[in-house]
Amino acid sequence: MIRFARWGRDLALAGLVLGGACLAVGCGEGEVPGRVALEEPAAPGRALAVEEVSEPAVEWSSGQLASARHTAVSSRVLARIEEVRVRAGSRVAEGDVLVVLETGDLTARVGGAEQALRSAQARLALARSEHARAEQLFREGVGTRQRLDQTTAELRAAEASANEVGESLSEARTTRAFGEIRAPVSGRVVDRLAEPGDTAVPGEPLLRIYDPSVLRVEAPVRESLAVALGVGQSVRVQVPALDATLQGEIDELVPFAEPGARSMLVKVRLPASDERLFAGMYARVAVPAGERRRLLVPAAAVERIGQLQFVDVVGAEGERARRLVTTGETAEGERVEVLSGLRAGERVWLAAGDPAEAPGPGGGAIR
Repeated sequence: MIRFARWGRDLALAGLVLGGACLAVGCGEGEVPGRVALEEPAAPGRALAVEEVSEPAVEWSSGQLASARHTAVSSRVLARIEEVRVRAGSRVAEGDVLVVLETGDLTARVGGAEQALRSAQARLALARSEHARAEQLFREGVGTRQRLDQTTAELRAAEASANEVGESLSEARTTRAFGEIRAPVSGRVVDRLAEPGDTAVPGEPLLRIYDPSVLRVEAPVRESLAVALGVGQSVRVQVPALDATLQGEIDELVPFAEPGARSMLVKVRLPASDERLFAGMYARVAVPAGERRRLLVPAAAVERIGQLQFVDVVGAEGERARRLVTTGETAEGERVEVLSGLRAGERVWLAAGDPAEAPGPGGGAIR
């Protein structure tokens, strides 16, 4: 009985030892990250050195597209709207009729001014005739100086009256012309704020127009970076909605820093050729921020398991160890930036047949 108990205790101890060994080297499919001694021949591949590069750094500033030329169209007279000839999105040319107002009373005012002008012109003709007669009689010694002075004054009064009525007629005709509201600039209608039957009030916007040929990005930039920028400098602009990257040019630097945000407004002009761009769209500006160094490895060398990322690091004698890494942005040549987990000069394993499998700096075939 005592021997049987000792034999059971020894068997349990051996089981614990074997279980600990299994956990240390990794049993089954649930391998623990770390150095792993390869018991079977490794698959063909290549060891590539982790590359450290130095490149210009940028800081992305968010903004929106806006037109350098935009205007609100309003009426200059109080009148009822008869017709609105455009809608939001319509393209217009300078001088196109956009809104037609009711102009019956304005036309009547023009007619009254024309009648008044004809009356004033008749009185002026009579005054000239009387003045000429009085002047002739005065030269012949028949008329008096008093009569000549009287007709001269009447002539000047008639001329002044005719000029005043003529200006009133010109004003009435101009006011009647305001019954047709025309486009002040060429562009695209972005807002239609009035409908037929509404009353147009002077100064109150009826339409909003912007010029799509002079779009630019307006973005607040950290003041420590903005002070190093200059008008005419070329910068990259991303428009996420179009998945497009454009080359812009700094058009204006607003010389005022927002006290709370510690930023300055930068305006970047965009090329006028892309008709997919609209005012108000979200955009990002790549602001130069000096130099930065980063580590790059082939993207195919990174293995993803769930949300974790691993690479196989190759030692000096060819042994491999799996290591957890954190990656960042992608780079040219099917490479990816490594933020943590590797050092410059270390080598990572790239299996043969991967798209990025090619000789690299410090690389050598391992079989």
